[in-house]
Amino acid sequence: MFKSWMNFLSTPCPLCQEPSTKGLFCSVCQHDILYSLNHYPHRCSHCLLPLDKETPCENCREHRLILHRIFIGFDYIPPLNSLLLRFKNSYQPHLSRAFAHLFHQQLKQQNISLSPTDILIPIPSSEQSLQKRGFNPATLFAKDLAKQLGCQLDVSLLYKHPTQHHQKSLDREDRFAKSSHLYYCIKRYPKKHVILIDDILTTGSTLDCAARALIAAGVEKVDAFVIARTAKPLNSYTGTT
Repeated sequence: MFKSWMNFLSTPCPLCQEPSTKGLFCSVCQHDILYSLNHYPHRCSHCLLPLDKETPCENCREHRLILHRIFIGFDYIPPLNSLLLRFKNSYQPHLSRAFAHLFHQQLKQQNISLSPTDILIPIPSSEQSLQKRGFNPATLFAKDLAKQLGCQLDVSLLYKHPTQHHQKSLDREDRFAKSSHLYYCIKRYPKKHVILIDDILTTGSTLDCAARALIAAGVEKVDAFVIARTAKPLNSYTGTT
């Protein structure tokens, strides 16, 4: 009886497909992913972009993100990038729970804890993306992460203006220019601390614009939690958001 119940709980690890539980990463993959951020010896202390050497970050010199702090689960590099592609484009929303559990472990490893008064706010998807996928990856991740962290979730404050341009075809400078007024808040929001949630950090233009909208609405401090961060050189961003 006990053995059959354990077999029922056993599921393949999302990364290596070895036996795991409840759709989470197995202990070996979780350990490897948690320490994968050490793959790059040099990293910007603010935007977390991997650097070739210990030098000032060119991205932050050109446009420092208004965010107070940024936390990521892992770098958007093989084979981990395949997890995000499956999550977003192959209709595997169940991966959200594995990401949330992993991110919680990443925060614990860095001795970061949240209070019940902290608020998670996911980056809204465009109507086109919602129709294509049937869900907003950032919202799904935020819901699972709020359960893991025991904090609040607000999906009714931040909205996205309709737009005709596609970020994927733009370089970093153009992304900041085109997205400067892309997000807005529908009401005043005098909160001390909120956390923006997104799936992938590329140039940071999306998070920067959303954070500015929140600050304009009355928020004092905005952090960001992102599943993965791209590790491409400056101005070579294509194919991600």
